Amino acid sequence: MLASRDGERLEAKHAFLLTGEPRIGKTTMIKQLINAIGPDLCGGFYTEEITNSSGRIGFKCVSVCGESVEIAHVENPSSTRIGKYGMDVEAFEDFAVKILEDALSSKKIIIIDEIGFMQMLSSSFQKIVQEMIIGSRIVLGTIPLESHPVIDIIKYRKEVRIISMNASNRDTISETLLKDMMKAVEGE
Repeated sequence: MLASRDGERLEAKHAFLLTGEPRIGKTTMIKQLINAIGPDLCGGFYTEEITNSSGRIGFKCVSVCGESVEIAHVENPSSTRIGKYGMDVEAFEDFAVKILEDALSSKKIIIIDEIGFMQMLSSSFQKIVQEMIIGSRIVLGTIPLESHPVIDIIKYRKEVRIISMNASNRDTISETLLKDMMKAVEGE
């Protein structure tokens, strides 16, 4: 535990959230860090694009152990939409919340890629993310640059360290982030 000059305890940051422009490499870095740390310590999920020859057509959640579920697609007829994508909130909740609960019970590092607008459509996801951020587990995730009422609450928690990725630092910050996370794990 860290101490300030006046003797009050300072909480060490244990939620490491990457932010940056879309397609800057946040999920790629999450996957690299999972590989570097090892799946024995990590649980949770990351989000991957579904593409075809004309470009991005949807998104799926992929667990650290490789299971996946489609959560949004341009052809999904759902009335719940984010941009051009129909969102399957129930499939997301059934998959992601269970994956996070399992990780919380057995892993030291929880992966949440991403804490985004689509995911915020799920109140059970919002609840578990806030519990994890406030709790003592190490969290590695991504969060959008844009403002959102619930996401902004998470961004400004004292436990959160926001890491801004851009074209000039995306190839150099992973080593420092890995070291900081492993120090946090050792300090648990």
